[in-house]
Amino acid sequence: MATIKPMLLTETFDKEILVDDTKIFQIKENGVRAILHVKEGKIVGIRNRANNPILYQFPELRDIEFPFSTGILDAEICVYKNGKSVFYGGIDKRRSAPSEDTLKEYPAKLIIFDVLKIDSDVLVMKSYKERYDQLCLNIPEGPNIELSRNYTDGKELWDKVMRENQEGVVIKSPRAMYELGKRSTQNIKLKYYKTTDITVDKVEPNSAGTKIFGKVDDIEVECQLAGIFDVEIGSVQKIKYLDIVGKRFIQPTKVKREQLQ
Repeated sequence: MATIKPMLLTETFDKEILVDDTKIFQIKENGVRAILHVKEGKIVGIRNRANNPILYQFPELRDIEFPFSTGILDAEICVYKNGKSVFYGGIDKRRSAPSEDTLKEYPAKLIIFDVLKIDSDVLVMKSYKERYDQLCLNIPEGPNIELSRNYTDGKELWDKVMRENQEGVVIKSPRAMYELGKRSTQNIKLKYYKTTDITVDKVEPNSAGTKIFGKVDDIEVECQLAGIFDVEIGSVQKIKYLDIVGKRFIQPTKVKREQLQ
């Protein structure tokens, strides 16, 4: 099976892009990136971003039938809780071959958002609009497979992301080709970061930075600050983060001035 390096997104913090009427907007799902290999109308292989085989973690996806013989698709595998894709307490429960209980409690769903090849038609050099049109023609939506929905109003979608505490928005150019193994400047992500102040009670320096323990409004919290090595006990640290699981912040970093928008 050929190694396929997926196209990556460039991150932006500029919300002005949400009003660009030349772009297409999608929900940024919070799951596992997956390159799908289809043969004889069935998924025969799934590789993650590190090119590791992971189909054994999602055996239920073998039952999906496609109306074409061979293909290569780009997708996110997700587990949904309360209407949103969840990593911690969701897709992270599918890191090994699942038991019957795991399959029932953490059902996986494929969200297909791009296509590289269908039968003899190689699509990477075609525009995103052409590739998405092929997805609409060839993806059989069902209980464990969906096509990523396109929105034309970025501001409306961002409001939905904030209401539902989703991970963020993906912004795509309809004319952009698929850039294998590259971080595309035509395909952009805008994450829904929140900010807070942590009063630091304890620090644990480590090789990656500093793990801090403290309080937010008298609630005990902890987070790992990557690349930060000079945190003082008693200081107040302003951080941005994507979510909170228990008392742990997800993807916390110190706030930079240009990110305060």
